[in-house]
Amino acid sequence: MTAPAAGPSVGRLWALAVPLLVAGLTQIIVNLVDTVLLGRLSTEALGAFALAAPVYLVALVVVRGWATAVQVLVAREHGAGRPGSVARVVRVGLLTSIVVGAGIGAALYAVAGPTLTLLGAAPELIGPGTGYLRILAPAVPLAAASFVLQSACAGIGVTRASMYHALLVNVVNLPLGVLLIFGAGLGVTGAALATLAATAAGTAFLLTYARSRLPRSGPEPAEDVTRRLWAIGWPEMSTMGLGYLNEALIAGFAARMSTADLAAYRIVDNLLLVVFTALSAAAAPITIMAGQALGAGDKAAATLWRRKGVVLLFVVFAAPAALALLAGPWLLALVTTNPVVADLAWAAVPLAVLSMAPMVPAMAYGSFLRAMGDTRSVMLANAAGDYLMLLPLAWLLGVRAGLGLPGVYVAWIAFGLTLSLILALRVRAHLRRGTVSTLPAA
Repeated sequence: MTAPAAGPSVGRLWALAVPLLVAGLTQIIVNLVDTVLLGRLSTEALGAFALAAPVYLVALVVVRGWATAVQVLVAREHGAGRPGSVARVVRVGLLTSIVVGAGIGAALYAVAGPTLTLLGAAPELIGPGTGYLRILAPAVPLAAASFVLQSACAGIGVTRASMYHALLVNVVNLPLGVLLIFGAGLGVTGAALATLAATAAGTAFLLTYARSRLPRSGPEPAEDVTRRLWAIGWPEMSTMGLGYLNEALIAGFAARMSTADLAAYRIVDNLLLVVFTALSAAAAPITIMAGQALGAGDKAAATLWRRKGVVLLFVVFAAPAALALLAGPWLLALVTTNPVVADLAWAAVPLAVLSMAPMVPAMAYGSFLRAMGDTRSVMLANAAGDYLMLLPLAWLLGVRAGLGLPGVYVAWIAFGLTLSLILALRVRAHLRRGTVSTLPAA
């Protein structure tokens, strides 16, 4: 339980990033499987799933933020060589996530029907959509536990746990989904049951896997771990929640342009999701390794991990970006046969890809701030970028000025530049004040 002896390098970051990249791409496949299967079943089934699935994802946003806090504290305590502290953080984080997840799941079960009605769902979609959410309500605490266990393992450098978990979930979800949706004729209900079973299987695996890799004993800290987790976790939850809300608002702007623009936006957004998933996988190791270095009291190494991370992020960004630009028309032809939608999407692709470039330094700085435990600065920077740049510019350029989707992605570029600048200033302020190793007050 000591900080790694080898110095910071792009290769070591890449070794941690690869399992996370596989896990992220596998999760995209899980989401696509349900979409494809239910789309083949009926338009009504696909509509009910499309309406209910985002509501379920909102429930998961909260518990994901808590898992980030667990990862930050585990990395710091692991780097400091305190196995007892790691064990206590994992235990408190896991129990709290299950309790909170159960509460969120119960709320989801209670408000499923009214929520779908409030969203303006057609009457024929409310029934199957409500059933989908109520079946998945018990999955929320299971997902919460799996997020925490994956984050805890990542905090000590075992990112393979996320990859194994994602692959297992996919292996369970795909055949079971086919069997229940078509074989048993359960439709949307079958998709929900398959997701619940896959989530349970993944959590059971992680409980066993983590038990053999995470410390379970040692001297424990006297401070209140729950408060420390909350101080780091609530800003992260808020950042994720605001991001999800603002993404929905941007989709609403596209819908105001035309139905074809909305379809094109969804296609381009899914292409960018692959790029963003790759960047997220490359950014997470910065938080892990910089956090371990800060826990060991080595600020210079932590800063060097961030700089090496920028290099990795640019490499990871370049490959899918080049693919999107060179093979864009061919990729779009695989998704849509509508020439109007394809043309609108292709017109937006260059600016959409460019909008991810300023996210490279932004994600590096954001990961470094998370390693410090300063998730509040990340939250405030995202909020400033959203409400000072992204939303007003997307509305003015995309809708009012009639620039369409290119105008929307100009707004995304402004958001990325603003976010990167604010986060860079916050990191420099910490370095200047000597507060890099200081966790937020409980």
